[in-house]
Amino acid sequence: MLGGFGGFPDRVFLISVGNDKYAANNVAIPDGGTTNGLACFPSPDDATTYMGLLAGLSGEIVAKSFDEAREIAISKPILSCILLFVDGKIADIHWVR
Repeated sequence: MLGGFGGFPDRVFLISVGNDKYAANNVAIPDGGTTNGLACFPSPDDATTYMGLLAGLSGEIVAKSFDEAREIAISKPILSCILLFVDGKIADIHWVR
């Protein structure tokens, strides 16, 4: 187990929307491009805040280790990173591709 990485905690929270699918987001990055990332949160409250910002998003908040979240992102070919959201804003990005 690697534990957390950069600003990511050892344990993160994801929003499971069923059938091994989790909330993800397409975001603008500083170089002007966009990327798709797995949405993760440092606390259940941050996940709840995120669901409140996106109309229609609901799911079960589940705890995962950073390594588990990283493996989930790697297993989804469309995702290139993990996005850490704090108070509804991106606080850190961990690239998996």
